[in-house]
Amino acid sequence: MINEEIITALDIGTSKIFGISCILRESGPEAIATNLMNFSEDIVKKGRVADIDEVSNCIYDVLKALRTESGETISNVNIGIGGGHLNGILFPKNIDIEPKGREISETDIQMLKREIQNSISALHGSDRQILYSEPQDYIIDNVNLIKKSPVGMHGNFLQMKVHVLTAEVNPVRDIKDCVKKAGAQVEGIFAHSWAVAEATLSEEEKKLGCLLLDMGKGTTDIVFFSDNSILITDSLKIGGENIDIDISKVLHTPVLYAEELKKKHAWANYPVLLREKSPVLSETVDIFDLSGKIATTVTVENISHIVYARILESMEDYIKGKMEKISLMHSCSSGIIISGGLAKLKGINQLAESVFGLPVRTGIPRGVLNLDKSFQSPEFASAIGTVMLASKREKKKRKKGIRQKIDEIMRIPKSWF
Repeated sequence: MINEEIITALDIGTSKIFGISCILRESGPEAIATNLMNFSEDIVKKGRVADIDEVSNCIYDVLKALRTESGETISNVNIGIGGGHLNGILFPKNIDIEPKGREISETDIQMLKREIQNSISALHGSDRQILYSEPQDYIIDNVNLIKKSPVGMHGNFLQMKVHVLTAEVNPVRDIKDCVKKAGAQVEGIFAHSWAVAEATLSEEEKKLGCLLLDMGKGTTDIVFFSDNSILITDSLKIGGENIDIDISKVLHTPVLYAEELKKKHAWANYPVLLREKSPVLSETVDIFDLSGKIATTVTVENISHIVYARILESMEDYIKGKMEKISLMHSCSSGIIISGGLAKLKGINQLAESVFGLPVRTGIPRGVLNLDKSFQSPEFASAIGTVMLASKREKKKRKKGIRQKIDEIMRIPKSWF
């Protein structure tokens, strides 16, 4: 595949690593290799590496499988991160244009960006690092609101609103070390929620306003869009494993079996089924004790009530409460999109509709060509979105390089010809 750019992404989750390698085509990334490795050990907890050697070994095995399947040398990877240590805020900064009324230049934009980065760095200190600073809006002379770059326009006063994404330094370092030990280098780092948004949201949803919930096993990653701008990025240390632990404690059964009970038998919209007197709630399920013997039987209603209580708490107290504090729910015209492993839980969309009072749909990843259908599922949206974001970045680099070459040619003295 001479002259073809290969983009590789890894999603390092609480219980799995999913890797995907794609060729960068003009029509978009095309999958040439995929590999999924599940692990049950506590080597990743709440999005943070808990065992560097084991995670490094798992990454090595995934990369080896991708190299074998693709026939390509894979030395650079892009990773998605969440894990409860990401945070994004909308940060405004302004400058006076001197002399008044002159053209706004790229230098003005870069100066504003630097001032914002310095302010954020001073606010957080050395414990956090800035991953991205994405301009959202520009305001000229307090009235002229524009989305695109204001370079070339005239004004007396310029304000720029930037969404600044920060992460704790040490978790990022740990992930980079794991990739390095596995024989590769980290080329790019992307927020889980941004990646999932890239793979699952439409431009219309981003414009009208929507809340994306990427609900994984260890964490829930959040991003809120309005008018094509990111207003909130957050990552919460709550996920599917909290439900598994609840079931395990209440029913005195191993956590792994509790997870199986959740996936096979739980209904997150339990109150609706109860009102409807659904017969499914009366079905019985065998419960194994810690020694592996059948200890008792419980009803689907028992299991569903445990699951419902935990998800309701997560959605109402943590997510809805956060959105209401900053008065954003009224801007969520397109509703809620749920992705991640928990998106497959039976009845979760109906529960979310009752909590938020908004339409809810499941976020199914799209945008990668030649992707096996088994990976066109919510739990793989982060890796697929990561490879899409990395592909976008690479295309921008190519265009910039072409423009620079054209500029160089245009600067050649005419006497040379």
